Amino acid sequence: MSAYFDQLRATLDGVVASLTAKKIEPRHLSFGGEGVTPTRKPTVPTDARSEFLANRAMGDWAEQVLSAALLAALPEWKVAQYGDTNRIAAGHPDFKVSYLAGIEETRRFGKRPDLLLFPASFAVDANLSERTHAETETLVKQAAAAIEVRSSKFEALTYMAVRQRQREAGNSTGRETPSFTVKVEDLIIVYRWLERHDVPQTYCQVFFDSVFAINFLDIFITIASGTGYAIETPAKSQEKATIMLPITRGVQVGTATALPSFAAEHRVTALGRHDAYVVPRGGGFVLDADKMRQVLLR
Repeated sequence: MSAYFDQLRATLDGVVASLTAKKIEPRHLSFGGEGVTPTRKPTVPTDARSEFLANRAMGDWAEQVLSAALLAALPEWKVAQYGDTNRIAAGHPDFKVSYLAGIEETRRFGKRPDLLLFPASFAVDANLSERTHAETETLVKQAAAAIEVRSSKFEALTYMAVRQRQREAGNSTGRETPSFTVKVEDLIIVYRWLERHDVPQTYCQVFFDSVFAINFLDIFITIASGTGYAIETPAKSQEKATIMLPITRGVQVGTATALPSFAAEHRVTALGRHDAYVVPRGGGFVLDADKMRQVLLR
């Protein structure tokens, strides 16, 4: 194993102790190896509503604009789509088989990061998302870095400037910065993927005005320290225990060059329900290449 993974593994005792103290269930803290085979089949969602469709559209947009910015800033690398791009919605006849297959692959191999970076001279397809772990494992282990992408409906720089003015005016405020958000249940499946593939992984939060990044090693180190983070159960995360780290624990690696426009789309379900939602289009970012490299290759 690399020095990167050795450092990650060295945090586990602290991570488990810290999260146990915060009443996180032991099943979410069983790091290493494949997940436990379920004794009963998982519950399969039967419908996808407007909020889900809108969040998915935001996530797709964030991956697209970040990929374009990475290619422009880091010409020594190429970007490959690796995370799940299956757009079969709940309620579709093929959804159940696809959903259960995805859960089983994650149980065995871990959670795929959204993007992989390879040397520009490397022969690799731009889209690996439809290929199985078995088909891609040897190739993926040769990636230089991996990225998990998250989107936000906020302008982070605007948010922080307003909070600062409120403090200066003597007004009590809420959270001073937006947060990196990581579901507690995702920690073991991210670790499982890293254990198997040994590729440094970074978490990028794409806001409308900026991009902030933090390496997963630093997320684990922060949790192990017992300070610098909180656990909440936000509605947007289906009220699942979620680790909230101020974005200032990471690094601002990008600034928006243009805001996206927004278009209304809608989907009609098999039962005739119309779900309308908003989709971002366009926009762009410029990345600080040196800062991005430093986070990616932690």
